[in-house]
Amino acid sequence: MASLLLASASGRADGLSADETDRLLRGDCVARTQDLRRGMRRYVGGVAYKIIDASPEDLAALLDDVNRWGLFLPKTRDAHRVGAVGDDPLVQITHGSALVQVGYTLRVHRAANSVRFWMVPARAHDIEDVWGFFRAEPIGDGRTLVSYGILIDMGDGILRDMFEDRVRELALEVPDHVRDVVLQRQARGQRAAR
Repeated sequence: MASLLLASASGRADGLSADETDRLLRGDCVARTQDLRRGMRRYVGGVAYKIIDASPEDLAALLDDVNRWGLFLPKTRDAHRVGAVGDDPLVQITHGSALVQVGYTLRVHRAANSVRFWMVPARAHDIEDVWGFFRAEPIGDGRTLVSYGILIDMGDGILRDMFEDRVRELALEVPDHVRDVVLQRQARGQRAAR
């Protein structure tokens, strides 16, 4: 039954193999990596899928709370709203460690159960480009299939040479971190209600 619900979730997970579907149903995150060349640009990233015990509205509330992004985006040192274009917030993000940091600004557009984001090139940025999406599709029993896609062009140089593979790996773990944050929020809510 769950396999049928997953397969019919608006076709968003079409093309997943039987093994990938089984892994999703067992609670694993299923990720497919991608490399893309577009002109002089070289993107890495992919798409990751995860079933989360939460509603799409719970996930939307988390994505709308920019101050919480550091809880699920990898190596995030800071994320805060710096303006808007129409109804789309602009979010400045800094990732890194004490040794290396990169920053950029995203434009974030939400429509129904999906969020698209892309870098604003007119603002200061330490990478060449990034864009992607979150999608939340209810699959029944209070569970949601989260699809997360991201492509990153780190630019030529030492960042790409040293960190590109690790950045891709970390980026595709985002749905696991989203699940963890949702579970923590749910646990705090249950404790507060007791």
